[in-house]
Parts: sequence; C-alpha cells; structure tokens
Amino acid sequence: MKGKLGIVLLVAAVALSGVAWYVADRREQATEADFAAKPLFPGLPKRVNEVTAIEVESLKGKFRIELAGENWVMPAKDGYRVKADILRKNVLGIAGLESIEPRTDKPELYDRIQVSDPAAYKPADEAAKGDPGPIKVKLLDAKGVALADLVVGKVRTREIGSKPAELHVRLVNEAKSWLARGRVDLPADPVAWLDKDMVKIERARVASATITHSDGDVLELVRTNGENGTAKDDFKPAQALPEGKKLSSQYDANSAPGALAFISFDDVARAAAHDFSKANRTEIVTLDGIRATVRSLPAADKKAWITLQLAYDPALVKEDKDNAALLKPEAAQKQVEEANSRMNGWAYLVSEYAARDLLRRLPELLEDEKPKEDKKD
Repeated sequence: MKGKLGIVLLVAAVALSGVAWYVADRREQATEADFAAKPLFPGLPKRVNEVTAIEVESLKGKFRIELAGENWVMPAKDGYRVKADILRKNVLGIAGLESIEPRTDKPELYDRIQVSDPAAYKPADEAAKGDPGPIKVKLLDAKGVALADLVVGKVRTREIGSKPAELHVRLVNEAKSWLARGRVDLPADPVAWLDKDMVKIERARVASATITHSDGDVLELVRTNGENGTAKDDFKPAQALPEGKKLSSQYDANSAPGALAFISFDDVARAAAHDFSKANRTEIVTLDGIRATVRSLPAADKKAWITLQLAYDPALVKEDKDNAALLKPEAAQKQVEEANSRMNGWAYLVSEYAARDLLRRLPELLEDEKPKEDKKD
C-alpha cells in the first residue's frame, strides 16, 4: 500500500462515520437501561491517515507494524512487508466501531468475554481454550500518541456480507467493557499479517524440473507430452528407470514441476541469516522462458528454508500454440521482475509438503513392477 493509508481509505473512513449500520431486532439483555449506539472513537474516522504504527498483543506475543517510507512493514520480521488489505480493514474497522450495549466493569469477569489484558488472561472454560483470546491493539500517530487503545475480545456474531460483526471490547484506560459492532478481524499470529504473495508458476507452463541434492543426487523430470496415455502436462523421470521398477504415482511425479503453483510460507527472515552455500537446488524451467531457481535447507518438522530467484531467457521459449497457460514474452518478463523485487534477499520457511515436493528423489517415485503371469494352456 502506497503512502500512508491513501485517499481511498480516507474516503471510506468518512463514509464509515456518516452511515449507520443495521441494528439487530434482538439484543442480549443489557446490564443497564436502553443504550443508544455511539462511536467508540468519535474523531478517529477523520484521522486514519495519521496512523503510522500499530501495536498488537495477544496470547501469541507482541508485534508492531510501522509505516516505512511508502510501505507498511513488520520490524519483528526484519521489516517484511504487511498485506495492505488486512491493515486497511482493521484500521478502518477500529475507527468505525460502535458500542451497542454496556458490559461488565468488574475485572474478575473480564475473562468471560475475553477483554482481560492478554498477559493476565485465563480461559473461562474448555470451549474458550480454542479461541484466540483477548487481542490488545493500539493505533499510533507519528509522535507515538495513541489514537486508539483497546482490547478486542470474544466475538458474539461474525461479519456476514453487509452485516458487521458483534464483539466484546474494552478501552484500555477504562473499566467498562462493551458489546460493539464493526468490521474488525485481527489476526493474533504476526505471520498472518504478512503479504504472502510469492510467485505462481502453473505446472501447465513447466518444461522440466531438475532437483540437485547437496549430496550430488540428481532427479530430472520432463514432460511426457501425452505419451502412453498420460496427460500432456504430466511428467516422468528423464533418466532410465531401474529394471523391475515403475512410477508408483503420476501425482508424485508431477509434484516437483508443480511445486510453485501455490507456494506460500510459514515464516520469513533475511536470507543472510542462513547459510545456503551447501543448499539443495531445484530448477524449474518453463515453456515461456522463465528459469526459477530454488535453494532449500532442511528445517525442523520436515519443513525447509528456501530462497527463490527467477530469470527470463528467450532461448528457453518453446512454442505450444494449444497451451493457453503460457505467458507472452512481455508478461513473462514482468512476472520475473515483480517476483524478484518481492523475494530477493529473503528466505522463506515452507511447509513439510512444499519441502517434500521441492526435494524429491527418484526412489521415492518408484515401486516394483508386478511380475507377469504365465499364460495357462
């Protein structure tokens, strides 16, 4: 997201302050007499562009999001970029919160609606153990002044279409808690705030995938082009199979060439934090001229840390008029430039399944052929 929150966000915020949301016909029994809905932060919708930092604390820990130049980043993740949509929704959502019913002002009852300070919170029952618990969030301006400081607690009803959620909240400097209405959905996990876009290379575009392990073992997979009843974008080992062996699963043979079709990550760090000098190497070459090079290091829980670098080479282009998935040269070069601008200098922790697909070995793809039965006279 460019600039602060942008003029579009400001316009949306002003609209938030001027349009009343639908009021449900049925409400839980209030602890006080009839209460008129009112904004929790009356002046905030017009000041959202002053927000330059967000602090979040939950049972998972604390983290901060900051405006750095034209981008929002997370210092705890080495300054990795934050997903603009999540940030925009929650800043606007907090600015537009309305209190609709008063709740308890007794600290000993806070845990029931999950508006305790996260450090002091204890689940009220077994069901509550599956909830994210209280999430404390603070919106700060450039001088470090808090524009909003609250605890978001138990959700009563979730956001559905045009109807906002109803959730329990408490302003940090007040004892009274509230049932509020708004469009707030705060991830407790810091990684959930990050921009997960990496690259998307569909298997239909791939010409070959070559996996070179650090011990020298090599597996090369090439397109079958529809031979022996396979699909045109199915893959097979380029090397001859050992006698008495056959592919155990076409799905497994296709997994490495398709490994970048839906790649995502569980964590991120600067690439310099890891020694990739002896990493495994997976090279995926596409029919439209892209070479993607993935370096992989095994990590805990069968995951892997990877780096990903793309290059465009017109000499790699192979004509396939019937393949609608292929990119035009300009589009292929653009994908390379955009992906590299996001991923250069970063290492990503990928799932066990992604690591497995990027680090396949030939024996994993094979099984014994069944012996031929002798014909009976």
